Amino acid sequence: MIGTILLIIFFLICWWYLVEYIKYFKTGDPNETDMNYWKFSYDFKPNKKEDFSPDTPNFLKKRRLRNRLVFLLYIDILVIFFLANILAAQILEKVIN
Repeated sequence: MIGTILLIIFFLICWWYLVEYIKYFKTGDPNETDMNYWKFSYDFKPNKKEDFSPDTPNFLKKRRLRNRLVFLLYIDILVIFFLANILAAQILEKVIN
């Protein structure tokens, strides 16, 4: 039970650092704000362009890195959810016994 609590604390600290880094890391997309840090870059509606001009490779690298960080954030939240369920089951087992 102590191990589960320590793992939850570790992943909560990782979650906090990931959120702060994602908010700090700017790709240059005008739709990015501190309120939608949890979205992937392709979730933003693109502005309508008259003629197609591909994005720069540097911009695409930043978007890929940000998408990877958001994916890690989702995995981290999923792990926290499973660990919280395990902790709840351990607590209920202690209460019943």
